[in-house]
Amino acid sequence: ILFDRLGNQVAIARRPVALERMDRHRVEQDGAEILARTREVIAEILQAADNTAIAAAGLATQRSSVIAWNLQTGEPLSPVLSWQDRREHAWLETLQPRASEIQRISGLRLTPHYGASKLRWLLRHNHRVQQAAGNGTLALGPLAAFLIANLVTGHRNLVDHANASRTQLWNLHKAEWDGNLLDWFGIRRRWLPETRPIRTSYGKLAMHGIPLNALNGDQTAALYADGEIDRDAVLVNLGTGGFVLKPTGTILMTHDALLSGICDSSDHARSYLLEGTVNGAGASLRWALKQHGLGTAPAEVRNALEVCRDPKLLFINSVGGLGSPWWIDGPLPCWRTLSGIPVSRPDKAEAIASIIESILFLVMNNLALLLEIVPGIRHIRISGGLSGQDLVCRKLANLSGLQVIRTNQPEATARGIAWLAAGKPASWIRSKQECFYPEDDSQLQQRYRAFTGFLGELQKDN
Repeated sequence: ILFDRLGNQVAIARRPVALERMDRHRVEQDGAEILARTREVIAEILQAADNTAIAAAGLATQRSSVIAWNLQTGEPLSPVLSWQDRREHAWLETLQPRASEIQRISGLRLTPHYGASKLRWLLRHNHRVQQAAGNGTLALGPLAAFLIANLVTGHRNLVDHANASRTQLWNLHKAEWDGNLLDWFGIRRRWLPETRPIRTSYGKLAMHGIPLNALNGDQTAALYADGEIDRDAVLVNLGTGGFVLKPTGTILMTHDALLSGICDSSDHARSYLLEGTVNGAGASLRWALKQHGLGTAPAEVRNALEVCRDPKLLFINSVGGLGSPWWIDGPLPCWRTLSGIPVSRPDKAEAIASIIESILFLVMNNLALLLEIVPGIRHIRISGGLSGQDLVCRKLANLSGLQVIRTNQPEATARGIAWLAAGKPASWIRSKQECFYPEDDSQLQQRYRAFTGFLGELQKDN
């Protein structure tokens, strides 16, 4: 996406990329395809710019997706293991005695969603990766580093603090790769990229000469879609996953049930955040389409929410595993009545409406915890694909008792990384906003209590 000096969107280019979900635990993408599509959209945007000088570029990627590539040529040696991939969940149990120490160092819970266990799997099971490790040509790390190696002049092996931190190999306190974490996961330091601040020079785009001045994760970049987020606000971003982000400034805060991370850094300062995660946001709608043939296009979701404003079912949204604050692998996703009776063939509209509510219930579980930890939160900024549904915003306001603010900038990640790459200009115009104010909704609150109570019982059993 191309923005002008005031932050107005000038041009946009899109290409789809495939996601292969082989089974419940294995989720892959093709690194060569992602790179080719990225080059295509760059070329299309430059054509749309029509020789207008472009001052800077920024890149934002899914943070916990990893890949291995040839250090000298940039050729991918493995598939991209998606952030949704959980193939090493069983092995991670062997590190459970170190779980608290791992979270203290990295800010992350010991789960297979982060990069370290995926990288270990590649080293143990991928012949090309093993061969490159033996002959000294192996590079591995976040998807962002692979793209930098191929997009920037000189095959530079670099990555930013935000993407590095989601490997679970990075020391959040020292801002460097951690020797103990590398040893515990069996990763050599020489295979990993050099880490840089989020806002720094990453070189120039090959063949275009445009300086790449910012690199960040998708969720953390979205925080800056309208500049610095207000101190009394929290961001809820609903994409493939759902994320609840509360910046904490220069103070690194921790909590056992939430994640700690980094959202901005320069050569002189670092900004941190507390984060809650919902693994099955847009991913749960894709699951419903694939497993049950349910219509999940935006118009169909809107119709389901209008037709079924008060669903009589709960969807136990464990698509990708239950993230914070529950941290439970199962059970399999399913529908239940409010009293707990399983339902195998729900009405289509009710099924979709209950999936949407489950996403909001999981978001609210994280919000409730943040409201306890960080006093003074007064409103929610919402972004991401599902935020375009008015009833999603209204239900979130009613659940939380907080004002929900939606901007007319659906591409929050792109605008955020552009603002960072441009040097945080004060000239950017804030996006137009729509406000949703909380109203009493006793039936929604009843369903939320039933949903939370059921997950509480699951947690006790685990």
